[in-house]
Parts: sequence; structure tokens; C-alpha cells
Amino acid sequence: MALHKPLSALLPVGALALTGVLALSACGGSGEPAGEESAAPEKPAVEVDEELAALVPADIAEAGSVTIGVEASYPPGEFLDADGETVMGFNVDLLEAALGKLGLEAQWEPTTFDSIIIGVDTGTYDLGSSSFTVTEERMEQVNMISYFSSGTQWFAQAGNPQDVDPDNACGMRIAVQSDTTHDEDIEARSQACVDAGEEAIAIQKFENQPLATETVVSGVNDASLADMPTAAYALEQTGEGVLEFIGEQYDAAPYGILAHQDGTELAEAVAAAFNAIIEDGTYEQVLGEWGVEAGGLETAEVNPAAE
Repeated sequence: MALHKPLSALLPVGALALTGVLALSACGGSGEPAGEESAAPEKPAVEVDEELAALVPADIAEAGSVTIGVEASYPPGEFLDADGETVMGFNVDLLEAALGKLGLEAQWEPTTFDSIIIGVDTGTYDLGSSSFTVTEERMEQVNMISYFSSGTQWFAQAGNPQDVDPDNACGMRIAVQSDTTHDEDIEARSQACVDAGEEAIAIQKFENQPLATETVVSGVNDASLADMPTAAYALEQTGEGVLEFIGEQYDAAPYGILAHQDGTELAEAVAAAFNAIIEDGTYEQVLGEWGVEAGGLETAEVNPAAE
């Protein structure tokens, strides 16, 4: 079993800091000098499994690589290193390890979150990986390979000065990343407020989660909600006494790697590769190095049941 390390020992200090630095996080503004390497976990060595590699579609096997659409500003899942170009994170390390079993290299293509499904559907990307929660709606557009599990976690300034209650947030100012399951969550909560004759939630949407988080740090918004690993990262990177969780994680569901609906062969190969790294311990090693063991799955599968 890999040695568990706190996020602060693994990730670049300041990647989620105050105004200016945080706003630059999607452009490599981690608070470190440009070109300096982050103290990220070392990627595990993975040997090609020839039997699994034979499952890869011939055209992709011949190319030897896959293009992957990613929204690289959702730490610790996927974000840019201090050089502003290298995509890093636990989702990155997991997928690269699985692809290593297939003899494939990863070519990460940073883009906006809402364009990734479209990009996979149109063939711009072979795969998509950006902390996508598996949903029935998404599986109507693409194949999804489950590989991790996370729920939603609310957070506010330390002490929760506005007394935000996720179950009764009517009239509160809530920040959220656009086009995510959290966006859908807060919209539904706001509509429930209106239906009950209460004031709607004042929802402010952002292109990425670090920008949403900064508005909570600065007091512009009262709270935000994000995947548990990202919320935990926010608390650690902003420092003690800045932010705190509100309530418990809820609606835990699998993350899924995206593949084209007609690309079932590739999807099955990726799922088999994930199961291989789960079996040989590489998967557990990656989760342990990033401190996200709680989200580990026993089995990866294509288009799992969505709750």
C-alpha cells in the first residue's frame, strides 16, 4: 500500500489562493515561478499488457496515442502544473496508468468543460476526462467508463457567517461551476424555493471551480458546492481558518471517462485496463499518493447504472 500523504505535501502551494493567484490557476498560476516543477506524486511505472493492448481498435493502436479533452482547472482531479501546460492530478495519473496497460500515450487537450462531451461525440477527442459524474443524460450522448466515486460537498467561510443550510438556501448567494451536476443541483434547489413561495437562490456561475471558490473566500458569495476531493483541496490550499465544510457529502456517484457511443471497443478496452491496474495495486497506489482513497471503486465498467 502506498504511503498516505496530505494534499499539502503533494500539490503546489497557492494553486487555490486569493484573488489574482487563484484566478490564474487555470493558466498555471500556482504561486510558483514559471517552469518550476510542482511537488506532485511520482507517476507509477506501468508495463504494457499485450492481451489488453489487443483490445484497442486498430487505428488507435497504430497511432499509439489518444487525444483526451480535459477542463484543467479542477484540482486535485485535473489542473495545470506551474509551467501552465502540463496537465496533472489524480484523474490524470489514473487514466495514464490504464492507458499504459494498453500501450497508449495520453495527449491531453485542455478545453472548456461544456465542450468535452461535444468534442468526444464529434470525434475531436478520442476520450474525455474531467471529473464527469456518470448520469443517464450523459450516457445518452457518450459511453462512460466508471473508475472513481465522489459525492457533493458544500463549503463556506470558516464559521459559516451567513448560516448557510444546503437544505434551505433560499435567498442565499451560491457560487457554482457552470454545466456541472452541481449546477443542476443548485438550480433545482432554487426552483424548489420559488415553488414554496420563498426567495430564489442567487446563483452565480463560473467557468471553473477555483473562480467560484474565490468568491466564497472573498465574501462575494455565501457558499459553494463541488465534488468532495475538490472541496477538500480548497480547504487545504486556502489555509486553516479560511473555509469549512457545511454538512456532509451526499449523492456519491461514479466518475466516468468519456468515449464515443460508437467507440464501444475502445471503451471496453479502457475499462479492462482500469480493472487491471485495480488488480495489480497501481490504482490503490495512485489514490494513496493523492490522498483520495475513499473514492476508490472495486470494479470499472462501461455505462454503469446511474442513481
